[in-house]
Amino acid sequence: MEFRGNLPGKQKSETDWERVKREYDSDAPIPYDPNDPDDGPYYPNDDAAVDAYFDKATIWMGWPNPVIIQKDGVLVVPPGKEPSEDEDPRAKAS
Repeated sequence: MEFRGNLPGKQKSETDWERVKREYDSDAPIPYDPNDPDDGPYYPNDDAAVDAYFDKATIWMGWPNPVIIQKDGVLVVPPGKEPSEDEDPRAKAS
């Protein structure tokens, strides 16, 4: 069965999946206007700009707990929350 973006008993998806697939396959650059604050803080077509932004970002990970925080690419552990050596690390990948 092919997924078409609709779940049984739910509202019909209004996404044009054929357009989404065409745009993805075209590998066209993402439109970006540096003067428009809604376009984000970095140029998404420049790999170095993307890496620089995420290297300095605060990243929250963990599901449902514990939360792992990274700042500037370094793990930040709140006081009293240091993992013990007996605990296995837990993560959720999606």
